[in-house]
Parts: sequence; C-alpha cells; structure tokens
Amino acid sequence: MKNFINKPILNYYLIKNNVKRRTMKNFINKPNNIKRWILFLYSILSLLITITYIALNHTFFKVDWQRYDIDGTYRGKVDEILKHGVFWINGNLTAINSTLLILILAVGAILSLLIFYLAWHNLATRTWTPILCLAGFLIPLIVHGDGNILKSLIIGYIFIIAGASFSVQTLRFY
Repeated sequence: MKNFINKPILNYYLIKNNVKRRTMKNFINKPNNIKRWILFLYSILSLLITITYIALNHTFFKVDWQRYDIDGTYRGKVDEILKHGVFWINGNLTAINSTLLILILAVGAILSLLIFYLAWHNLATRTWTPILCLAGFLIPLIVHGDGNILKSLIIGYIFIIAGASFSVQTLRFY
C-alpha cells in the first residue's frame, strides 16, 4: 500500500522537474525575435544616449588662426589643445569618468556576452558576432590612450554597430 501511495507523488515530482528542464531548453533553443534583435536595439539606444550625453557635456575650442600665427604664447596653448582635438568631453580626457557611460557600456558588454552564450547552445546559430559587440563595448572602458576619449568611443561604436548588425543576420534561425 505504501508503494502505491508514493509512486504517484514521485511521478509528479519527476514530471515537474522534467518540465522545468524542458522549459529552459525551449527558451534557449526557441526562435524568438526579441533574442535576435535585442543586441541591435540596445546598441542603437546606447549610441543615441552617448551622443546626447556628449552633446550636453562637451567643450569645443575655436582657434583664432590669425592670432595663432602672430602670438607665440597663444600658439603654445593651442598646440596643447590640438594634441587632444578641439572637441572634448568635459572631465578626464583619456578615460571615461561618467557613471552613465560606464553603466551603458557595462550593460552592453554583459548583454552581448549573454547573447553569445545563448546562441552558442544552438547548433544552427553558433556564431562569434556577439563577441565583436563585446569588444566594442569594452574598448572605451579599457583603452586609455594619450589622445581624446572620443576616438575610442567612435572606434568602439563602429565595432558595436557592425557586430550587432551581423548578429541580427546570423541569428535569423535563432
């Protein structure tokens, strides 16, 4: 009698656990437009937020070229400015010190790593293109050169947009 009572309960727990495992596998392998387009949409959104941030927090230097030719001290000051370009983001010139930009880039790196992980489990959609986005999100965070941080942001966003565009195409069966 005891085996008769416990067997249906045991079967219930086995079925319940198996449904959970199948649900996770179905989520990973199920074709879904959100998983396909999320990286591209996030990269466009982060690009728009970054452009807005730069537009609101920038310094543009106008150079008086006639004074540059005549005045030696003015020439020295302008030469110092021109080493980093005439368009700067306020703050540190060689690194990002904005919490907003760091957060946007870090979330993008985590998202591209997650998309890579999810795509790698499906044989039909195994691709390296989300890693291109990951590299693009990490370039402005890691690279600290002597020049302007805008250069690394531009290079990073070229990688991000290219990787996200290629990811949409390679994940079409995803």
